[in-house]
Amino acid sequence: MPTPGAASGWRIVLLTVAPAVAHDFTLALRAQGHDVVALVVPAGIRGLRPLDMEGWAELGRLFEAAPPSVDVLLVSERAHLTPRLAGLKPDLLLCFFFPWRLPPEALAMPRLGAVNVHPSFLPRYRGPCPLGWALREDARELGLTFHRMDASFDTGPVLAQGMFPVKDEDTEEVVFEKLMLASRRLLPGVVERVARGDVGERQAEVDATFAPFFEPAYRDIDWRDSARSVHLKVRACRFAGWREGRGDARARLDGRWVRVQRTRAWRGEDPRAEPGTLLARQGDELLVQCGDTPLWVVSHVLEEA
Repeated sequence: MPTPGAASGWRIVLLTVAPAVAHDFTLALRAQGHDVVALVVPAGIRGLRPLDMEGWAELGRLFEAAPPSVDVLLVSERAHLTPRLAGLKPDLLLCFFFPWRLPPEALAMPRLGAVNVHPSFLPRYRGPCPLGWALREDARELGLTFHRMDASFDTGPVLAQGMFPVKDEDTEEVVFEKLMLASRRLLPGVVERVARGDVGERQAEVDATFAPFFEPAYRDIDWRDSARSVHLKVRACRFAGWREGRGDARARLDGRWVRVQRTRAWRGEDPRAEPGTLLARQGDELLVQCGDTPLWVVSHVLEEA
């Protein structure tokens, strides 16, 4: 059934690089009586990279995730975005994990406006790296905000917000699953507010904080740090935004540079070895001495030359 008070059959364009968003939001919006007419995917800087194998794999996952009858449009440059959107004649633009700033002409195009989903409790952690900074600062809850888009990043009026807990052992897949669950719960109420012409609540600028790209030097692990600090670094880097490329935390381990992708706490007696000492192997897992206690390195790969 269409949302009460809304004209049925809105033409919605979804802008994202996340397959789960493409799939889940399309089905949810269709269930509310609306039509996702296209999925717009960016290429190039901080979008997908279709000229390498990883980029093609990401694009393939998006095509597979998009439900039938949804066109997937790969936009090669920001300058092409507005004319491509104009050809779709959208009533509403909905962005989630879309790295490009929408130009004023695109924001003014749909009659119902443009809505963004930002993975923080705005105005906290505005900017390109909200999840990374929240986890870097040892947040025990993560936030999510649906807001109207304006000329600046993440400053528009709020339509809905939520929080969800995060545990030390949560992998990036678990965190993303929790994020998607929270977004699906909030989406129907957002659609209802848009249908009423609700402009949303202004953000409190006094509470605003910024979440910039991580600095490259943050990647480097110093085994003299506490095990807790190393764990936070490794996890934060998995969610980080980087101005150039992408990067896991990295360290010297057993005489080689490796990318450390996941760690877990040591449960046992501290053997009091020198920091950086490889204490034990358990399958692919390595137990490494930190400045206070050991830490299990659960997942790692050799650093590329």
